This record gives sequence, C-alpha cells and structure tokens, in this order.
Amino acid sequence: MEEPGDAVRGALSRRRFLELVGLGTAGVALGACSSGASSSGSTVPTSTASGGGFPLDAAKKAKGVTTITMWHSMTANNLVTLQSLVKTFNSSQSKIEVKLLAQADYTDTFTAYRTALGTKNLPDLVQMETINLQAMIDSRSIVPVEEAMAADSSFDRADVLASAMAYFTVGGVQYAMPWNCSAQIMYYDKRLFARAGLNPDTPPTTFQEYRDMSAALKTKAGLPYGTAIKLTASNFEDWIAKTGGLLLNHENGRQQRATAVAFDTPTGRQIMSFLAEMFHTKLAEATLATNFDNLLAIANGSVGMTIETSAALGTVLKILGGGQYHNVTLGVGPLPGLDGLGEGVPYGGAGLYIVKASSPERQDAAWQFTKFLLSPSAMAVWAIGSGYIPITRSSAKTAAIQHAWSATPQYKVAYEAIANSATNPATAGAVAGPLSQIETYLGDVLSQLSNGGSVRAALASAATSSNQVISSYNSSVS
Repeated sequence: MEEPGDAVRGALSRRRFLELVGLGTAGVALGACSSGASSSGSTVPTSTASGGGFPLDAAKKAKGVTTITMWHSMTANNLVTLQSLVKTFNSSQSKIEVKLLAQADYTDTFTAYRTALGTKNLPDLVQMETINLQAMIDSRSIVPVEEAMAADSSFDRADVLASAMAYFTVGGVQYAMPWNCSAQIMYYDKRLFARAGLNPDTPPTTFQEYRDMSAALKTKAGLPYGTAIKLTASNFEDWIAKTGGLLLNHENGRQQRATAVAFDTPTGRQIMSFLAEMFHTKLAEATLATNFDNLLAIANGSVGMTIETSAALGTVLKILGGGQYHNVTLGVGPLPGLDGLGEGVPYGGAGLYIVKASSPERQDAAWQFTKFLLSPSAMAVWAIGSGYIPITRSSAKTAAIQHAWSATPQYKVAYEAIANSATNPATAGAVAGPLSQIETYLGDVLSQLSNGGSVRAALASAATSSNQVISSYNSSVS
C-alpha cells in the first residue's frame, strides 16, 4: 500500500478538480449550507407587502393555467434534479405551470434582479443567496413568506429545521423560505490519522484537539502540514457563532439594523490568534478562498484534514469513487469549535423569495410550488440528487433519505449540525447590507495572519473598515 506522501501517488491537479466540481454533486449526495446577509439603517422593516393578506388559492380560482417563472442558479446535477422536480409538479396538477430561467451564478442572479426592479421583467419566484437577505428586504420588492404561512394552515412550519428558518427571519418576520442548505464540516483522511497514531473515527471537536492532531499528522505521519485552512471568513463567522458570539451589533442585525461590527472582542482575537499560531508553526497550510487547494491537499497527501462546505462532499466522494485516489479513506466530522461544538452553525446556501410585483394568482402559484419543494418526497429527491441538506424533519424520515444515510453515513453529519443547532441570533447568522464587503475584510485579516501579521492590528483595521461600509450603506437606504 502506498504511503500518503509517496511520489508514486498520483496528484490531482487543480484544473482537474475544478472540472469535477463543475459536474456538481451526484448519486446519494446530501450536502450543506452557506452564510450571511445584511443591511443598515435604524430599524428593520417588519413587512414589505401591500397589505390585505396573502392571496391564497388565487391560482386555483383563476381561469386557465397560471404560468410562473423561477430564477435560479443551479447547474449540472443540481439543475437536472430541479428540472425533474418541476416536471413532477407541473404534471401533478393542471392549474399551475412552472418555468425555470437559469442565471450563471448567485451574483448574476442578484445583479439581474436588481436591474429588473421597476420593470415587468422580474421573476415570480427567485432563489437568492443568503448574503443578499438585507438587500432583498430593503428592496421592498418581496412578499414575506410569513404572510403565506399565516394564510395557509396546511403548511407546517415546525417541520422545517428551526435553525434554517431562523436565518431568513428578521424583526420577527420570515422573509424567505430556506431551500438549498449546506454547512462547514471537517474532511479528513482516516488512513493518515491511523498512521499518526490518532483514532480514525474521532476527528477534532475543539481547537486544542485540532492543534494537537495537526501536530501529530505533521510529526508522526511526516506530512508537510497537519491541516489546510482556507483564507475565508466563513469559518471565522461560524466559530464566533459557536461561542454564542455575534458578528454584528443589534443581535447580529436581527433586532434592528446593524450599525457596527461586534467581532473585535477577546473571543474574536482568541480565534484569530489560534489561526495565526497554526500558520506560524507550520501546522496549517494557508490556501486561497477562491479555489479548492485545501481539498486537493488531502487528495494529494500533503495534509490530513481540512474544513470545507458539505456541499462539496458529493463531488469529493465521486472523485474518490473513481479509484484514482484509493489510498484516501474519507472521514467527515462536524466543524470543531473554540471549546467544542458549542451553539451550532449558521445556515448556508440560499432561500426562495416570492416577488411582490407578480399578480395575486402568480404569487399564490409561487407559494404552492415552494410548498411542493419542501414536501417530504420532493425534499428527499432534492437532497439525494443535489447534495444539499434535507431541511425538513419529515423528509429526513423518508426511506430514501434513510437509505442514503445508511449507504453513506458522511452525508448525515451536516444535517445533524444544522438540526441540532441552537436557535438564537448567533447561530442565525449576521444580517447587513454590505456583508460581502465585511467578509472580504475578514478574509484580508486571515491573509495578513498567514504572513505573520498582528492579530490586534489586523482585526481592528477590519472592524474600522467594516463600520465605515455599514454606515455608508445605512445612509443610502431609507
């Protein structure tokens, strides 16, 4: 059997890995979710609807067929799965027809939506990345799903994982319906763990364990680094949440608009100091946030573990299943935290928004299709076909999901992380208009630390820059 660092072991190129990632997850993929959103101002609007109640059953009462358009950003296997679900829905009844319109990615979706505001070119239902939540609220162009749920007694909101619902709830109002969800998880090579004298069935759950296991992998297994750490804000945001801490003031921007960041604290500095130490001692290899070099490092045997979204799990297993990297025995565990698993992790991914400019019958049709997507059978098909987490408890109990989890237990890790998360402002995640810019500043902190920068200076600078963009955004919205 070839050893991890052997030159005879085939190296997976970044180009080839990205090509495989482009295939999307396949087979029994059951992946994860993503992060933030935000805004500013003094208070969070409690409703964007024009009043009068949600037009429930308007599509059923309308003459003829009501046709709606859904904008989405799904590709490859995810798109095939979504198309199959649309076909099933359209053929299951005769009053509503759903048509899909693909955008290149989440950024393009948001840009196209913003451009279409005030025109007749808006969709009826739109899949929007979590980070755009506050901007969608501030656009006043959506009907909160809260209104649809209030009008529709047939929908059981308690069936949807509470932590998933919490992300899209601001000021007590549910603005969007969670749908495609993922979480940050630990990927590791069980064979390398055994070689380093570690229990291959016990990945780290605390920072101390993470540090100690990285040291064992480096010294006892002879690896260049014990772990690879991406220079992304995602992990920092999740680690803050695990401690019950906040990224932004005003309860992470959920009680009222955030006016300042809340991450330049002793806890924030402790997390960043841990990362700085891991880089300085060469226990961790720093990899860019824009690629998958951290996963490539496991495939090529230069590290024993890394942290990545669960949405990549299906692709990773597909690559390993090809047999080229048969020496890797993939293990998956929850995201380790400062002192353990803690409060839980924020929802990641995207949500579904009903568009206010649509006619009553099209608003209702959008809601009926949204309900269908969250039904047990449809959610099971979506999770198995796409790799995202099944976010309803009823779908998790279906024979299809149970069989998938039995065949590939790694897929259950992300579900349990989201299902078991506490429901509070910390685990709900941050909401602010310029959240993407704030995340960029935090990524810059990590880059500085990987090059020997000062934790205090870098984090303070990120806080100052973040507060400036929050103030600027808040002054731009009424």
